[in-house]
Order: sequence, then C-alpha cells, then structure tokens
Amino acid sequence: MNLSVEETGPLERRLQVEIPTTDVDRAFDRVYRELRKTAAIRGFRRGKVPRPILEKHFGEHARGEVLQSLVQETLFQAIEQAELDIVSQPQLAPDEPPEQGAAFEYHATVEIRPQVELKQVEGLRVSEPDLPEPDEDPVEQHLEELRQRQAQEIAEDQEGVAAASGHVAVLDFRGTLDGEPFEGGSGEDVPFEIGAGRSIPGFEDELVGLRVGDDKSFEIEFPEDYGAEEVAGKRVRFEVTLKALRRRELPELDDEFAKDVSEHDTLEALRQELRERVEGGRERERERLVRQAVVRAAVDANPFPVPRSLVHAQLHSMIDRMLSQLPPLDEERRREFADRWHDEWEEQAERDCAMAFLVPAIAEAHDIEVGDDDVDAQLAEVAEQQGSSVTQVKRIYQEQGALGSLRASLLEDRVVEFLVSRAILEAP
Repeated sequence: MNLSVEETGPLERRLQVEIPTTDVDRAFDRVYRELRKTAAIRGFRRGKVPRPILEKHFGEHARGEVLQSLVQETLFQAIEQAELDIVSQPQLAPDEPPEQGAAFEYHATVEIRPQVELKQVEGLRVSEPDLPEPDEDPVEQHLEELRQRQAQEIAEDQEGVAAASGHVAVLDFRGTLDGEPFEGGSGEDVPFEIGAGRSIPGFEDELVGLRVGDDKSFEIEFPEDYGAEEVAGKRVRFEVTLKALRRRELPELDDEFAKDVSEHDTLEALRQELRERVEGGRERERERLVRQAVVRAAVDANPFPVPRSLVHAQLHSMIDRMLSQLPPLDEERRREFADRWHDEWEEQAERDCAMAFLVPAIAEAHDIEVGDDDVDAQLAEVAEQQGSSVTQVKRIYQEQGALGSLRASLLEDRVVEFLVSRAILEAP
C-alpha cells in the first residue's frame, strides 16, 4: 500500500491510498472463490462454474465486493500509518472501480482533532448580568395565579344573563369546512372560558352576548400554523348552542387562603416564601448568565479551528431536539423552523464544540478531575429524583453506554466553575 497525505484545510486531510496489483488480484480471487460456492448458472454444477463465466455474470457485483474489502482492509491502516487522530467518519472517493490486473487507488477525506493551546483561562473579564426588573411584582403575580387555580365555578342563577369575558360558557358546537364536518370540529358540553385566549382566535369573542339556550352561526379563519393541516389557514363555519353559563369566584387573599394553598398559617409567611423563591430564581438566572458569558470568553480567548463535521452534528442535534418538542406540523413548516434555527444557532453549536475540546485541556493544565465517587454521587442524586435505587440507575447508564457522557458532563461543570471562580466580573 502506497500512501500520501495532503493538507486541504486547517483540520482536513486528504489521504491518497494506492493498492498494488497483486493485492487487488488476490481480493478478486477471494470474491470469485466465494461466488463459485453459491452461483447457480444453467449448464454448470454448483461449485464448478468456470471463472470466465462468473466474471461475465457477476463482474459488477465482484468489483463492488472487492472495493468494499480493499477499503476495509486499508483505510484505518492508512490513518494509523499517517498518525492522524481523526474526529469524523472518512469520506471516500474512489477514482475508478477496481479492475483485475491493475492497481487500485482511492481518496479519503477526514477531519483531525485540533491542537488546543491554552492562552488565557484565568482572569477572564465578563460583564455582570443586567437582569431587568419585572414590570409587575412577581410575588403578587404568583399569588394571583394561586387564586385563579383555587377559583370555583358557580352557575349563573340570574335569568337572561349575557355571556361576558370571565364567564365559562358550556357549548354544543359543530364545525364544517366547505359544508363537511372535520375531525375534532365538534363537541358536546364543552367548556370555554371567555377571554382566556385558549381557543381559536376570535372564537371566544363570538360567544359574548349569548344567553343560555341561544344558537349562533359564525365563521372563523384558522391560523396558518394551526396543527391540523386540514383546516390550517382556512375559514370554518361553526354552529354553537349555549347550554350553560358559569362564573368564576376567586377566594379572598387572606390567612385562610394561605392555609389552603400552603403549609403556612399566614398570608405574610406565604409571601415571604414566594419572595425567597423569586430571589433564588433570579440568583440562579444570574449564575447561568455568568457561566454562559465566561464560557464565551474562554472560547474567544483560546481560539483554534473546530471540526466542521462536529459543528454540523451538534447543530442538527439541537434542531432535532427542538423540533421534537413542537406540536405536529407539516413538513414545510418544520423546514422553515429548521432553516431559521440553523442560521441562529450555528455560532452556539461551534462554541459548544470548541468547549468540548477546551474542557479536557483546562482540566489537565489545572489538575481538575472527576473521580468514581463523584460519578456515584451524581447517580445517587438521579436515583433519588427518580425514586429508584442507585444500582438500577447505574445499570441503565452502563447498558446505554452513558457513564462516559456523565463523567464528561461533570468534568465540564467543574471546569466552568473553575473559570467562573477566576473570572473578573465588571459592571455592565
């Protein structure tokens, strides 16, 4: 095997592998020996088909088999001989299919692990996060949410009361598209809270002013991005009958309310707990933003090329995770989201990949380690959260090959904590 290596980019290498004629012919001989054992050709007994006849019937198949076997036998041998620490699957490009009696040549392009030279990891300067103050008191907002959850629905007893915002209207409804019913377009005794904005835009508005027993027919245009493709962006006619009308009564905001929704005896004690939660949440958000800024600063202060194949893989993983959380969408809408996120998140994906190489380099330079006890402690925490045993959780991680990823994640946390502890926070 003859090998030459060409540098085609900062991290890209192009291997040219030439396999001598004797090795090519030997590979063809192996393939045709195997073919002779199973080939069924009229006029010849199995195992007795002459080589020229096999070549006539199976020549193209044999060349494919030889190509595969020659590459399998030589590719990683060539990578090892070239002393390349690759991080991507080789991309193959045979010049021509192998032929008997001739040498065979192919090319393979690979990406290699970057060389990380640490320039600065301590004293990174980042701006202190400037968390905006909320427009409304979050404690009072939370209390109001609790009141809404504790609200009771009371049937309206006043004869002839008209439906208004805040009422719960109980309906029979039937929707038709071009005169035909559609899936999910009808229901009986279905509650709609007027003004809550939980139904199709405009639907709740049509209920205002109705009285129990009233019928109404109206048209609504569904949003373009509505989950059901059949009606998305189309006008649908609804016929509704108001069966009942209920109003929501909110509890008084007092000590009795605090006892009902918490373990506290007074409203002030509940407010204090909520205030501590809010402050804790703001502190955690501040810490998250600081960590994010420090990671960005570390990547910027220690530049090196990042393998594009890993960036693309990370980016596609991020997009796939987000798409999996969306409601059902048609393929065109999914592509629109994916294309937009691709442009928005590429920089973040590159930073994530850069950090994956920086972490072990920083850990080695500053003696940061994750031991078996640290991994076991994290597994115990996961087990407690899941209500399972540590043994069961560890077995699952082992079966899924996830222990290495867990250890890497813990090491990254420690490295980032180190960077934050050495960073210089400046006023925004």
